[in-house]
Amino acid sequence: MPRRNQRAEEQSQAVSNAAQTLFANIRFMSVDNPVHVLAITSSVPNEGKTFVSVNIASAIAASGASTLLVECDMRRRSVATRIGVHAQTGIYSVMTGQVSLEQAAVRTPTKNLYFLDAEPHIPNPSNILNSHHFQSFLDNARGRFDYVVFDTPPVTTFVDAAVLGTKVDAVLLVARENFVKRAELQQAVDQLRASNCNLAGVVMNGCDFGKGNSYYSYYYESGEGGRRNRAEEEASAPKFVPAKPQPQKAPASRPASNGHQNGSASQTPVPAGPPPRRSQPQQQARAAQPQPQPAPAQRPAQQPQVATQPQLQRTHVAGPGDTAMYQRLAEQSRVARAGRSYPRYDDEEY
Repeated sequence: MPRRNQRAEEQSQAVSNAAQTLFANIRFMSVDNPVHVLAITSSVPNEGKTFVSVNIASAIAASGASTLLVECDMRRRSVATRIGVHAQTGIYSVMTGQVSLEQAAVRTPTKNLYFLDAEPHIPNPSNILNSHHFQSFLDNARGRFDYVVFDTPPVTTFVDAAVLGTKVDAVLLVARENFVKRAELQQAVDQLRASNCNLAGVVMNGCDFGKGNSYYSYYYESGEGGRRNRAEEEASAPKFVPAKPQPQKAPASRPASNGHQNGSASQTPVPAGPPPRRSQPQQQARAAQPQPQPAPAQRPAQQPQVATQPQLQRTHVAGPGDTAMYQRLAEQSRVARAGRSYPRYDDEEY
C-alpha cells in the first residue's frame, strides 16, 4: 500500500490501542465505586477533547457494553460532524419531556454505541445542567445504558464542565502536547478541584507515537526503531538448516523353512509322540546332575518386516526326498524305544 495510507492506518491502530488502555484504567480505577458516567473536558479549546470522547466511547462499545455519547458542548457542537450521524431531536427535547430518551438517541456505525445530540442555540447551558430536569435525564440514562460519556466545553472558558463534574462519576482532563501552557493546565485543575468533582486524571493528546515510543516503533514498519530491531533480530537468529533424509534399510530376507538347507536334509530328529513318564528315582537322579546352562543368545536388532505377496503365498510341497527322510526318522525312533524300559502302570500312582 502507499506509504501515506500505511501511516494513517498505523496512527488509527495506535489511537485505538490507547483508547482501550484508557478504558481499562478507568475500569480498574475504583472497585467499590465503579465509574460508569464520564465527562471529558480540556483546559483551552483545540486540545482534542471531542476526539478523545469519541474514541473512548468507541472503545467502551467495542467491549460489548452499551454506551451513550452525549453532546454537552451546547455552544459549539462538533460530535455529530465527527462521527457522521445527525439526529432530529436532542438533549433539550428529552429534558423537557417532548420525546423519550430511546427516541432521541440514534445508532452509530459502531456496534453498541448510541449518540444523543444537542439542539442549537440552547439558552443558559450551565443553568440547564444544574437543573432537576437534567438530573432526571441523567438518572434515566444511567439506568438505560452501561456507560455514558459527556463531551463538555473547556473548563477555563465556561463553567459547564465544573457543574457537570459534580453529577458524574469521574472527569478526564485532556491536555495537548506542546500546545497548552503550564499555567492554563494548572488553572483548569484548580477549578475542577474547587468544584469538588472527581478528577480521575489527565489524558495526553497529540503525541507522536513514532518518536520516543519503543512499543509502536518496534511493531510498525514506518518506525526507525522497528526497522533497526528487525535487522538486529534477523542477523542474530539461527539459520534454518533442513534435515538430511535418512536412507531406508532393506528388510532382512527370511530363511526358507521347507526343511532343506544347502540341498541336504535336516538332521534334527522329529519326536514320534509325547515323551514317556519317568519314575521318581530317575527324576531325582536327573535333577541331581548339573545341567549345562545355554549361553544367552543375542537378540538381533528388530528390523521392520514388510510382508510381500510372494512371502505370504509361500508353501512347501512334499517330495520323494521328504518321504525317505520321514521313514528313516521313524525307524530311528522305533529302535530307540525298543531299548528303553518302561515302568508298569501299577508301580506309579495315576
